[in-house]
Amino acid sequence: MEKTKIRVALAGNPNVGKSTLFNQLTGLNQHTGNWPGKTVEKKVGYVEKDSTLIEITDLPGTYSLTAHSIEEVVAREFIIKEKPDIIVVVLDASALERNLYLLLQIMELSPNVIVALNMLDVLKEKKYKLDTEKLQQKLGIPVISTIASKGIGIDNLLEKIIDVYKNKNFNPMKIEYPEIEDTLKEIEALLPEKIDEYPKRWAAIKLLEGDPLIVELCKKYEGWEEIKNIVEEKEENPVKVASARYSLIKNILKDVLEKPTKQVITWTDRLDNILTHRIWGLPIAILIIFSIFYFTYFLNEAISIPWNNFLGLIGLGLNNLFSFLPEWLKNLLIGGIWQGVANVLSFTPLIVIFFFFLALLEDTGYLARLAFVTDRIMHILGLHGKAFISLVMSFGCNVPGVMATRTLENEKDRLLLIMVNSFIPCVPRILVASFFLSIFFPKYAPILLLVLYLISFLSIMISGRILQRKVLKTSFSPLLMELPLYKISNIKIVSLYVWDKLKSFLVRAGTVMVILSGITWILSHIPSGNIENSILANIGKTLMPLFSPLGFNWQLTTGLISGFVAKEASLSTLGSIYGASGNALGNLLLKDLSPITAFSFVVFQLLYIPCAATIATIYKETNSLKWTLITIFYSLTYAYLFTLILHTGITLLVR
Repeated sequence: MEKTKIRVALAGNPNVGKSTLFNQLTGLNQHTGNWPGKTVEKKVGYVEKDSTLIEITDLPGTYSLTAHSIEEVVAREFIIKEKPDIIVVVLDASALERNLYLLLQIMELSPNVIVALNMLDVLKEKKYKLDTEKLQQKLGIPVISTIASKGIGIDNLLEKIIDVYKNKNFNPMKIEYPEIEDTLKEIEALLPEKIDEYPKRWAAIKLLEGDPLIVELCKKYEGWEEIKNIVEEKEENPVKVASARYSLIKNILKDVLEKPTKQVITWTDRLDNILTHRIWGLPIAILIIFSIFYFTYFLNEAISIPWNNFLGLIGLGLNNLFSFLPEWLKNLLIGGIWQGVANVLSFTPLIVIFFFFLALLEDTGYLARLAFVTDRIMHILGLHGKAFISLVMSFGCNVPGVMATRTLENEKDRLLLIMVNSFIPCVPRILVASFFLSIFFPKYAPILLLVLYLISFLSIMISGRILQRKVLKTSFSPLLMELPLYKISNIKIVSLYVWDKLKSFLVRAGTVMVILSGITWILSHIPSGNIENSILANIGKTLMPLFSPLGFNWQLTTGLISGFVAKEASLSTLGSIYGASGNALGNLLLKDLSPITAFSFVVFQLLYIPCAATIATIYKETNSLKWTLITIFYSLTYAYLFTLILHTGITLLVR
């Protein structure tokens, strides 16, 4: 028997528990991508109930459907063009005045609406009284009570979705705005029945609100000039529309919602008095981040050693398994392909631990506070306040750092953060730096490591200013954000979040790393099997004149090329060229390089693009080959010029 398929869109304001509800509904049966042509994340999940397959699309969180942001455009285009069978609008029961504003706009687009009245526990904490039956009667659509964080009401919601789909019993309230009805009718009379699939009444309302996309669509119609005159006659039209909606919302909530005369001080209020305090907020934030760093590296250190040993055993097992193959093919599969897979898998503990802590910060509601209290510091670096968490994560690995830029709503702010993200030194780069510093500057290695971090932050500040003014040509967008309520984390939601991010990393980074590792192995073994005479070495020798002003020989240049795949690969490449590793390699480098050249090499590898996995992630996040190439070009150019100035300056000073 063929299953009935119901297509459901999940809509709502930010911070209403929409993503939590989505995760509770779909569990692991979901996948994440980007909306076509957009950098906005798209989540689609599936749930089966009573021989019915329900496909749920999680729309971006938005406060309205006016085209002032990518999220708003994505949400309304999905509703109007994809025509989901049912739209579930998630409302925060404790903030209905604000939440109903979006609901009214969705009801004007489609009658197929169900309300998921969420966060009823918060409503109770605030001592509000809500008559859900009366609210349902006034709206004319089903209202289902839920507490998504505790999994309450999930089955009721699924049953209602199936019931409404089968019976088609939609009878929503008629939405009217007495103050502007005459103006709306004038505009409607001049419009065709459909404006690119949008209902003409809805389009008329959007014209009064000054919606840029609807204005462009309507310019092609004969009556446009007359419509333009009606719209421009009164500049206060957008205010009138908003006032009319809030007036309607007030009537809906009359006799439905009762608030206490004295506002209840919630535990969110009490915590915010401490955690967002003007003086203590920042030290507390630094302490929390430091604790996350400490436990991340402590746990990663404990897990990564046995994990890498396990990966090594798999490599040995594969080596024995493929012993029947020709030597060159076996080495390609093990030394090339498998090594690429192992490099990606070696990041797994770090990615899991980092995203576990990030999920805790987000699910508890503290992540938004971090952006709030660090906003001033980020502005000094030329970045948006929400950039803080991305930069922090990049100290472990730049891949999750780039992925974390999704917390920024403005596309240009995201691009700026992605482009400067590569200047944060990840763990593999610090490992390479520590190797060189301990050999060439054993007494001053800790101080010079601190200098490298200062160079990193200086580079972020310089690049932030340059890119903001000259490339992206944007000014700071103010940090306007709604602080969500604090809540106790749900382990299921946290686990789903971590799994989603890990899966995304393994797919996007793994594909690129495997291919490039294979290519690097081939280039380093053709034609003779000796890396010193290989194509890779010849490429390094060809590029050496370009890097000789930095003091680099062909060996270092070749190491930088392989370091593009993975930074730690530069050490293994140098080991292959010099025929040594560990202390033996260090002694050979001491004879072959000057301390100035060694430090210059460390600075260059600190500043140029982190690795192939990061490049793959940048492309995935920007959805643009152009900006990926610009990021690579800028990173290489900046690293080259900075290192050139540094090398030349130090050389002149010591003469």
